[in-house]
Formats: sequence, structure tokens, C-alpha cells
Amino acid sequence: MSSEHVTEKVPPAQIHEGDTIQDPKSGQWFTVTRTEEGDGYRVYYGDEREGEQVDSQCMMDSRSAGGLITRQVRE
Repeated sequence: MSSEHVTEKVPPAQIHEGDTIQDPKSGQWFTVTRTEEGDGYRVYYGDEREGEQVDSQCMMDSRSAGGLITRQVRE
């Protein structure tokens, strides 16, 4: 993702399908295609993006985000 996109930090409950979020461990951005609820946490599944080409499948556990998740602001 290029630096021209505006981002915001939001709690896990505000992440929805279609949001583009950053995995805090890898730094990779991906678009959420599915979420699952756990006991006090959420798991996000999606497609990793490099430009407009889908590179691979991604999974991120909200517990690894340290409270807030970086999300690309939709225009």
C-alpha cells in the first residue's frame, strides 16, 4: 500500500468485511473477506494485496494488534 492512503486506528469491533487492514506482525495490508468471533477476540481472514493483484490468503488474530487495528480510511 502506498503512503498516500489515509489510515486510522480503530478497535477490533469496528473492522468489517471489505475493510483494508494492516497485520501488525508482518506489516502486510489485506482486505477482510470474513471474520470469526472468539472469546473476547476476533479473527480476520482476507486477501493480501500488492497493488491490485491478490498475492495470498491472510489471517490475523485481533489479540496480536495490541488493542487497536490500523485500517485504511475509505473514500
